[in-house]
Amino acid sequence: MPDFIVTPFTFEDLAKVKAHGADSVLIGTPFFSVRCVHAFPVEELHAIKKECERLSLRMYVAVNRFFVEEELAALREHLHLLKEIDVDGIYYGDECVLLEAEHFGLKQKLIYNPDTLITNHSDVQYYLDEGIQMVTISKEITLQEMCEIGRLTDGECEVILHGRLNMMHSKRNLLSSYMSFIGKNEQVRDNYDLYLMEENRDEHMPIVEDETGTHVFTGFTLASFEEIQELLQSGIRHFRIDGMFHDIAYVLEALDLYHAILNKEKDAKEVFAAYAKKYEKDHVTHGFYYTKTSKVKEG
Repeated sequence: MPDFIVTPFTFEDLAKVKAHGADSVLIGTPFFSVRCVHAFPVEELHAIKKECERLSLRMYVAVNRFFVEEELAALREHLHLLKEIDVDGIYYGDECVLLEAEHFGLKQKLIYNPDTLITNHSDVQYYLDEGIQMVTISKEITLQEMCEIGRLTDGECEVILHGRLNMMHSKRNLLSSYMSFIGKNEQVRDNYDLYLMEENRDEHMPIVEDETGTHVFTGFTLASFEEIQELLQSGIRHFRIDGMFHDIAYVLEALDLYHAILNKEKDAKEVFAAYAKKYEKDHVTHGFYYTKTSKVKEG
């Protein structure tokens, strides 16, 4: 059975996503999480866990910040809290989280999500054999390559199924620095309406500057209506729907459509065509499923 992982915006969204067929939620918190649709105060985590248990939802927490030396004490305190709450999973990208989690007996809760790094089954298997719970496959490889990883991997792996994809993160405040350089006083921090546009491309790439730095997202929105069956058949069963730049209604709609396709109530191609038309401004595409993003030297 598939595991649909979604990003709630409010506490009340937990019941909503469950009613629409979500199996897990990914919770962000201030400081420790990056690129989360909403940062829930750590004081609310106990209540969120209790509500998830009531609804039979798995509760994953994003600890995907990259930590410097002075921040390790705060990380340890946060991991202690997550152990006390008994969360179901902890997303991470910084290897120090793996080391610190071992000290708390949390290694089996970890989900390795390093964005672009996981592109073959050997890497996935290495981390799973180390004793962590799950690995997120890179979103920049093709559908064929993802499915091969799914078939060859003995253990749990996840793919980002739907939403804008993160393409770049810098700890520098690039937008503020640029505005300062050109002598303009513009509000760019935590502004989700900004985007980059290349001269020769008809798409916009959202760019966000927040307390963790600057993030650039794809100029398209990934929709996997036509690919989910093949991904599931390959052995991949964890699918994440990210609502960044949208709202909970957007997430619920996507959940409904994927369930309708899996239940054979709707045709995948027709769903994709209608969805791409409805969200025309989002440039809905198949992402990198059919396009190699690296060049191999011939000869």
